[in-house]
Amino acid sequence: MRIRGLLGLVSLVAWLGGLAAAETPATETPANGILVREGFDQEPATGLAGALLAHRHVSLAKGAGPDGSDAIRVAYVGFDKGSERVVVRFPLGAKLEQATLSYDVCFEKDFKWVTGGKLHGLGPKRPITGGQPRKPEGWSARVNFKADGHCATYLYDQNVARTYGVGAGSPGPVFRAGQWHHVVLQVGLNTPGQADGFARIFVDGREQVHSRGMQFRGVGGEDTLIQNLLFSTFHGGSSPGNAPRDEQGRTITVHALFDNFVVREGLADPERGRGME
Repeated sequence: MRIRGLLGLVSLVAWLGGLAAAETPATETPANGILVREGFDQEPATGLAGALLAHRHVSLAKGAGPDGSDAIRVAYVGFDKGSERVVVRFPLGAKLEQATLSYDVCFEKDFKWVTGGKLHGLGPKRPITGGQPRKPEGWSARVNFKADGHCATYLYDQNVARTYGVGAGSPGPVFRAGQWHHVVLQVGLNTPGQADGFARIFVDGREQVHSRGMQFRGVGGEDTLIQNLLFSTFHGGSSPGNAPRDEQGRTITVHALFDNFVVREGLADPERGRGME
């Protein structure tokens, strides 16, 4: 009887342990809500820094950050369809319905805005970008830089009649070449099948764009939740008019600096994450 009782106790403990494991999410948000914090000051570079510095157009810029710390420098190499793509997808380690991405950017003094291009954003397990067909479980939310330093939302939603992203632009220029700016993108997913999602852009603490009524995802499920940082920056579009060029019309390479990437759960204060706090 004693053996049978012990076996029963062991079985009960195992069952309770399995129940607890089943109820524990596969990924959990840290207590402070911060999923990514990267200032490019650690050596050797790991995490987001390691992933970005592995790209051939990204280099470490020692002491070039807004507070004199290290940053990264991205080369926008012009060619006949804009500039070469600098795209890295980095998993957040959590799955969220709302999240806030912030970072600092300085477009160098010789930067050419041309007709515009892409900046970074957030996406689900399998983001839709680059004119790919819409899918119920796919979407993406990024920032655009535009002509003369304007900014805009650039959103792949469930509008199957559209080939490329949709969005809205800032009422005036917000970026100045040679000056550091703090960019914040807030994304709130829609209720599956409804158009109640949104994306907001803040630059230097001021709201510039608010895209409402977005149907990012057509279905529910974990794969549709926010779970990837989309480091994505280049000129274009894909036409000759998107390419950075000199006065003689030859394609050239221009640069921008980035620092202090933070991704937080929820809709964080647009001033938080500035200078890595």
